[in-house]
Amino acid sequence: MASNLKNKQYTICLEELALEAIIGILPDEREKEQRILINAEFVCTWNPTFYFDDANSKYQWFLKNCDSLESQEFLDYRILRDFIKESFAHQFGLLEEAQSYFYHQIPLRFPQIQAFWIQITKPEIFEDCKISIKINYQK
Repeated sequence: MASNLKNKQYTICLEELALEAIIGILPDEREKEQRILINAEFVCTWNPTFYFDDANSKYQWFLKNCDSLESQEFLDYRILRDFIKESFAHQFGLLEEAQSYFYHQIPLRFPQIQAFWIQITKPEIFEDCKISIKINYQK
């Protein structure tokens, strides 16, 4: 059964991850954090070495032995989420700088990702609309 799962793609969707960040070029945006929203999709490849049939012990072994990113054949979405959150400690000047950072760093840090898009939204910058920037990546 495992051979049917080789090189299968799946998509991790990250929806409305809310953060407080220093980002922007206006004086007010450089002095205090503002709310931003992150939406993204990550197309990943999964190459399992075994299939989770009815053997609960295999699943428990897997959880205990796949703590590091290097040992994982799948992408742990917790690690991806934490990476995105922690990245905003850089205090990017422009939304474009944040997007450039993700464009270069995500493929380096997460080899399972074959393609992705990520959108950063400032929902409160204007009263009549939200401002977003979106970038696409394809290996």
